[in-house]
Amino acid sequence: MTIATIAQKLNMPIKVLEKESIKSFLNRELHLAEIELFNLSVKYGAKSIKDFQQKIKKGEVHETRESVEDFFNFDHQEAKKDKLKKILQNI
Repeated sequence: MTIATIAQKLNMPIKVLEKESIKSFLNRELHLAEIELFNLSVKYGAKSIKDFQQKIKKGEVHETRESVEDFFNFDHQEAKKDKLKKILQNI
């Protein structure tokens, strides 16, 4: 089914459907990034990537393969969250 067909069935302009669909997708992606950040925060007791880094430096979090992977994931999710928020502000 095409977007034009869906817009017609919903009796809404294609542009409105496209915009609302994009916003919905971006909000979903933002929510997923926030869930991942929350899970990592709970796991390591770190509120941000800087906090996580400090915990590693202080020896509160040991450098293991898993913690290093989680560190990079934490950084990635924070960047993704920031990027999604900026995009959503401009829609």
